[in-house]
Amino acid sequence: MLISALKPLTKIEQNIMYIPTINKAVLAALVSLMTPFASAYASSLTIDYYTIGETDKDANKLAGGVFNNEVQNALGPDGLPVLNTSTYGCLSNCYNPVGAPTDVTASGEITYWSPLLNKGGAGGTSDVTETSTANITLPFNVPQNFFSPNGTGTSDKNGFQAAILSGTLNAPTAENISFTIGADDMAFAYLDGQVVCDLGGVHAESAGTCITSQISAGNHSLEVFFVDINNVQSGLTFNVITQGVTTTTTTVPEPTSLALLGLGLAGIRLVKRSKPA
Repeated sequence: MLISALKPLTKIEQNIMYIPTINKAVLAALVSLMTPFASAYASSLTIDYYTIGETDKDANKLAGGVFNNEVQNALGPDGLPVLNTSTYGCLSNCYNPVGAPTDVTASGEITYWSPLLNKGGAGGTSDVTETSTANITLPFNVPQNFFSPNGTGTSDKNGFQAAILSGTLNAPTAENISFTIGADDMAFAYLDGQVVCDLGGVHAESAGTCITSQISAGNHSLEVFFVDINNVQSGLTFNVITQGVTTTTTTVPEPTSLALLGLGLAGIRLVKRSKPA
């Protein structure tokens, strides 16, 4: 029995054992390479992080409370939320407390998310810096300690955190789309450039007001603007709660990643051609 157990493997047995072993190694490498691509296409969005200077002219000076009318219905010409005051064309249900944002353009666009347009720093210079871009999955759930830089800080001492979540929302049929949003401090969500969630004011983590929006089947742009502009805490939560709807990033895989993926696929072909004779 011992001699039988130790007898040499036949050619067929060698082939059976050899191919799966190598293929598993190659496939494991491919899975590692493809994981970033998979995460970019399953209920995900791109997030752009910004840091606002601690001495920005709006820092710790905006109106306290929760407001659902701080921004106008449509994004401005530069793709930013527009302050909903009479100065910028509001005719009814206008936002008018003492302590409205002053980091705005001539057309009323709020510039916490624009290093180019912001003039909130000393001498009217920009104090907004874009610090990083990444992909995140939904639901996005960081209700506290969402501090600069890139949501990894421990306090506002390094500046205030701002961010834009963006991507494509796909609806399989014409239907009503529902959202949830919460923030400390402000968060505004837009579908096809029209506001669907308006959570204004400086406050502790609070739920915002979102409307149900009926859209056609197909792709639609989705953007969420967040900013913490007051000391103490910072947080953001957001989700699309309609079943069957997907969100995807618009991030294009880097050429290096694509090259590595190609090498992995070539490796599988090589393994198949290199079976023991």
